[in-house]
Amino acid sequence: MDINLREITKDNWLDMIDLEITKEQENYVALPAEAIAASKFYVHYVNRGIYLGNTPVGYIQYYPNLAEGKPKEIFIDQLIIDRKEQGKGYGTKAVELVLKEIKQLKSFNSVSICYVEGHDIMRKFFERFNFKIVEQDEFDETIMELHHI
Repeated sequence: MDINLREITKDNWLDMIDLEITKEQENYVALPAEAIAASKFYVHYVNRGIYLGNTPVGYIQYYPNLAEGKPKEIFIDQLIIDRKEQGKGYGTKAVELVLKEIKQLKSFNSVSICYVEGHDIMRKFFERFNFKIVEQDEFDETIMELHHI
C-alpha cells in the first residue's frame, strides 16, 4: 500500500477541498477547506494530504498543543478519509506515518486527539495505537493521549 503524506501547498490544496465525507461525519469533523483556512492564522499548524500513490484520499492536521498549555504535546486535530476510500486501511497507515513524523520532531513526548461523543468508532480506532482516554471535556469531546512516542 503506497500511502504517503504530503505538505499542503498552493499546488495541491484543491485536492483536499475535493475530499468528501458522509453527512453524518460532518457532525464530528471539520471539512478540509475549513481546517486549512483556520490553519493559515496559526503558523504552528501542520497540514498533510494523505495520498495513495498520486491520488488524494485524505487529510490530516496536527499542531503543538500550545492553547492548552502543553508545549511538549502534539494535538491531532483532523483526520479525514474520503468517503469512497474509507475502510481500506488508509487512515491507519496515515496515522502510523504521522506518528513517525511527530517522533522525528524530538521535542514532543505525547500526542493527543479527541473525538466527539457519538463518533465512538474513533475511540476503537485510536486505541489500536495505544491512545488512552484521559478526560471528557465541556464540549462532549473525549480526549485521548499517547505518551512516550
